[in-house]
Amino acid sequence: MFNKNLFHEETSWQRKTFRPPPQREKNSLPSSFFNAERILFLTLFLLSLIGIGVSDFSMKYGFWYWLAMVPVFGGASVYNEWKAGRKKGEERSTLLGRQVFHWLALFAVVYLVHVLQSTGRMNQEDAGLILLMALSLVVFLAGVHFNWRFAVLGVVLGATVAMAALVDQYFWIMATAIVAGGLTVIFWKTRSGK
Repeated sequence: MFNKNLFHEETSWQRKTFRPPPQREKNSLPSSFFNAERILFLTLFLLSLIGIGVSDFSMKYGFWYWLAMVPVFGGASVYNEWKAGRKKGEERSTLLGRQVFHWLALFAVVYLVHVLQSTGRMNQEDAGLILLMALSLVVFLAGVHFNWRFAVLGVVLGATVAMAALVDQYFWIMATAIVAGGLTVIFWKTRSGK
């Protein structure tokens, strides 16, 4: 007359509580925009802006600044490619070999510029511009071969060389426009990639 199992099932069903699925909090634009990779590139970009200012102030100090930036940019590229290669499953020796040869070429150019400068065939101001131009080329090629953000940074550095060579008095106005353009490209590429 009375089914115990039916009663038991009803009781257990009544005890179950409804829990809505956890909702994700919507990330604000700054928190979703600033991941480790973007922070790395923004840091390189800011270091580039500092270097542009140092070179504008004194080409002598600019030479040494850009010389110090070679291992910083190279290390950032190796780190970035190492992370991306691990996700793709690339062999580490191949990945490291490409990066080392890529950045050793820049070290060779830096050494040759130093030799030309120390023998008196190139002055300090020209050496700083040549170094910045070589760095911009190598950074651009890192963007072509490894990560597109390096290409944007290389274009900004190359435009800086052109502006420093051609238009000295309007340098900061043009640099601001290039910086704004570079940031716009980075923002657009990151937003369209989602």
